Amino acid sequence: MKVIEHVLTDLQHAEAGSGPWKLYIYGKSGYHTGGVWFRKGTLEYPDEEITFKVAEERAGKAIREGREVRVCDGGDMLVFHSLHGNVVHGGDFWTTA
Repeated sequence: MKVIEHVLTDLQHAEAGSGPWKLYIYGKSGYHTGGVWFRKGTLEYPDEEITFKVAEERAGKAIREGREVRVCDGGDMLVFHSLHGNVVHGGDFWTTA
């Protein structure tokens, strides 16, 4: 039996939707320390989520520091992406989500 291997070489983008979303902030090493879930409105899992405002503040700080920031939807599709302080995808995410 021949095994077919698929390699994802391009990041997959999507519209923001209604959340929840997962925030990833990458360090200088190129790795993140794990994503954190966030949403607008009342948190459904307060021990495991942060608020939308906290996520926006963390992302903003990381962007100003030139770090990579990714926000993914529940299906792991990118709804926001920033590299080296520049928004690559989802420039209106924080105002329209």
